Amino acid sequence: MKLHQLDLNLLLAFDALMTQGSVTRAAESLFISQPAMSHSLNRLRTFLGDPLLVRTPQGMLPTPRAQRLHLGVQQALRLLEQQLSEEDEFAPSQSKRRFVLCTTDYVECVLIPPLIQRLRTLAPGVTIEIRILRDTLPEAELASGEIDLVLGFDEYMQVPGYLGKETWLTEPLAGLVRATLELEEERITLSQLIEMPHVFHSPLGTSEASLDRYLKTLGFSRTISVNSQSYMSAAAIVSQSDHLLVLPSMVAELLASHWPLRSLPLPEDVPDYHLNCVWHPVHAQQPALIWLKALMKELVNPG
Repeated sequence: MKLHQLDLNLLLAFDALMTQGSVTRAAESLFISQPAMSHSLNRLRTFLGDPLLVRTPQGMLPTPRAQRLHLGVQQALRLLEQQLSEEDEFAPSQSKRRFVLCTTDYVECVLIPPLIQRLRTLAPGVTIEIRILRDTLPEAELASGEIDLVLGFDEYMQVPGYLGKETWLTEPLAGLVRATLELEEERITLSQLIEMPHVFHSPLGTSEASLDRYLKTLGFSRTISVNSQSYMSAAAIVSQSDHLLVLPSMVAELLASHWPLRSLPLPEDVPDYHLNCVWHPVHAQQPALIWLKALMKELVNPG
């Protein structure tokens, strides 16, 4: 007997017939007509070489062959139903899931602290692992599930079209200067962007940022005196010098609240940053991942 010769829909009919003990009730349970169910029973009888169900004064009774088959067919159908059904809902409060996020120190500073605080309440068993985003997107790790999400800015990432991508935040840039530095205006002007020496925060080791591309369109460039891969070291340098540090406004405000620094707006036409979340479509329907993305997105955009 070859399984490929069997219409697997007949197994559903067989299970219904054995469970209901009636052609009419079996047909109703599968929402098909009585003649269609009778036809299925005849096909099963021919294929298996056994009457399977015999009409008696007590109703339709299964043959010994049918009784032996039914348990295995039921188990196979339940297993298929379980495997083909949607994944179980994610229960944050009971979960011990470890999420791996690949991101920049911006997200570590701004988003991870409130995320950890929320997890203590909503999902105390959930843990977060941070991996630093380098100059190439970890496509293989996203595909394998080794990394759940990548969070970074446009200028750091070239995202292939097959990956899922969503912009969570558009944020203006700001300029950080030492608190005692005397400036004529409460804003960094275009001339100051060009003339002041810069500390360039480059977490991925890149040599150009959106600000540099913006200045190029105007025919200008800035002078980068120091290249730093750490917010902390960049802030320390600026707090003790006449240098300028350009970075996302939320991080600028955070650093200014802990260091003798001032955060000042840049010229209005300087382009904003766009914080993107990137994931692999293979894992896009995981309830746990959907839950985490929604939670993090809410923290980024609380309004």
